[in-house]
Amino acid sequence: MRNLALIIGLLVIAAQPAPHRAGIVVQYGDGSVQTACVAFAEDEISGIELLERSGIPAITQDSGMGAAVCKIGPEGCDYPAEGCFCQRDGPRAIYWAYQVLTDDVWTYAALGAASVRVRDGDVNGWAWGAGDSSQGAQPPVLGIDAICAPPASPSAQPVAPDDSGRRTPEAVPSASPAPLAAGIDSTPARSEPSYLIFAAIVAILIVGIIISARSRR
Repeated sequence: MRNLALIIGLLVIAAQPAPHRAGIVVQYGDGSVQTACVAFAEDEISGIELLERSGIPAITQDSGMGAAVCKIGPEGCDYPAEGCFCQRDGPRAIYWAYQVLTDDVWTYAALGAASVRVRDGDVNGWAWGAGDSSQGAQPPVLGIDAICAPPASPSAQPVAPDDSGRRTPEAVPSASPAPLAAGIDSTPARSEPSYLIFAAIVAILIVGIIISARSRR
């Protein structure tokens, strides 16, 4: 019975949603923008962890200075087949610039995403474009409420996929804090632990009940 109570406790914990959320904004070279809302249970995570948990494909290079982002989605450098900053021209390069939103203003994060701590309500930005070690391209300003907005009502305009796999809205709500480029993708919040873990705990609970019932015979 003690094991059964433990299983039930784990089941209750797994059913609870992650208490924190943060947003991420990605702007590609063609001006299209992709967003994601990431839920997490920890008090804080790193900027790299936020990108990895967003579900947006990314290639990074680990080094003594932390992780560098070489490619996001289809755009960037295919490390290790080529250098992480393969499009360098002297002191400037076309690369993924990392920004942190503070009071509705993007701040260039020179230390890198591995060193930045992301907390509940924070928003990080990535933009593909020309820059150097002190500044880089910036995505549009989108606050946490715009990125982690509740699901749209049934009357909302449908979102049609484009050839790149990102989604292009047929209408942009007037309440948006900034004009949005084509290709907006409001990725649903990722719940941790996932429903697969929840299903696994349910299965364990059933097995525990069966074993407990047999042991009484």
